[in-house]
Amino acid sequence: MNELVQKKRPKLFIVSGETSGDFYAASLIDVLLKYENFDIYAIGGIQCKRRKVKMLCDSTNWAAIGVFEAIKQIPRLPLLFLIRKFLTVERPDVIVLVDYPGFNMWLVHQAKKFGIPTVYYFPPSKFAKDPAKVKDAAESITAVAANFEVTYDLYRRAKANVEFVGHPMVDIANPEISPEHTAIKYGLDPKRPVIALCPGSRKSELTEILPPMLGAGKIINEKYPEYQFIVPVIATEGDVVFGVKKAELRKKLKESGLPIVLAEGRIYDIMNMAKILLISSGTATLEGAFIGTPMVICYKVNWLTEIQARLFYKLPEFIGLPNIILNKMAAPELIQHECTPQNIAAKAFELIENPDKYEQQKKDFAEVARQLGKPGVNDKVADMIIKILNEKTPEK
Repeated sequence: MNELVQKKRPKLFIVSGETSGDFYAASLIDVLLKYENFDIYAIGGIQCKRRKVKMLCDSTNWAAIGVFEAIKQIPRLPLLFLIRKFLTVERPDVIVLVDYPGFNMWLVHQAKKFGIPTVYYFPPSKFAKDPAKVKDAAESITAVAANFEVTYDLYRRAKANVEFVGHPMVDIANPEISPEHTAIKYGLDPKRPVIALCPGSRKSELTEILPPMLGAGKIINEKYPEYQFIVPVIATEGDVVFGVKKAELRKKLKESGLPIVLAEGRIYDIMNMAKILLISSGTATLEGAFIGTPMVICYKVNWLTEIQARLFYKLPEFIGLPNIILNKMAAPELIQHECTPQNIAAKAFELIENPDKYEQQKKDFAEVARQLGKPGVNDKVADMIIKILNEKTPEK
């Protein structure tokens, strides 16, 4: 890592929104805290709160999909005024944005007005086909830390100050214990196969996606009673996870009649233990692909959000990150009305009953892992931050 030549204590402001962004922000903070002369302020969730930082706001429940879900975020609008006051009074030396483009691009533009440099980790890429938005992002963000080769190429063509750092998953998403020990830890039989139901990290996803997954589990269990099931969620303090009471979630799983358990934490060990993942579209699909577990990708939102998406957005060819990276349907995708128990089970049966399809997914996922770059990702991002700080206060 580069040496920090500043004499004063630089102020960093790190901002993340959803669960995955909070996780990656926290892992970056771990690297930055190796420097004793940083003052770090943060907006983040559970993981950031566990670090030695000054929390400006808890973003645990910020997740929203589309306009209609986003309306629920309106009570948080006073936060925008709080942030503007924070920028005015504290004047952070660098603002580090982690994913969450809707909110963080607003903050990028605010930072530019204040003359505060920004580093964008997991930069916006969904608007790749909108030249105006790409140009605006390239001109507004001081330094872009690209996590995918395709994102790097996008910003390089837009003449942004961009570096390919790779994906922190290569440093983080590594199982720590064997599949056998993981099964025993959660009360499962290590000699029987396991299917993991990964419905996502939003309350709306638990509402929309978990029920058809459970329905698919029942169909699978009727044909293959030897299969066991597990629902992994992040470890949280208290009795609530993703806005849902754990007791209610356990009750719903019990009512499904499946041999199924709720597991908190150790998601990578669980993904490594599972034979198949029934998984919501999002970062988790990339984690599962990196670990190498074949999957069926599911996604479903409420009908109002679906109408909004079809009216105002050009829907992408693929929604699963492994498929987007490979530009092909490596893992099956079941979206909206196709996301039914019967269809999910049918795709799972294809993986169970067709070894060639199962092995082809594993081969495709090995290519995905290769494209995620090399270890030391957060160190590279830290170097980018330090470079900006040193340029602000050059060594005499």
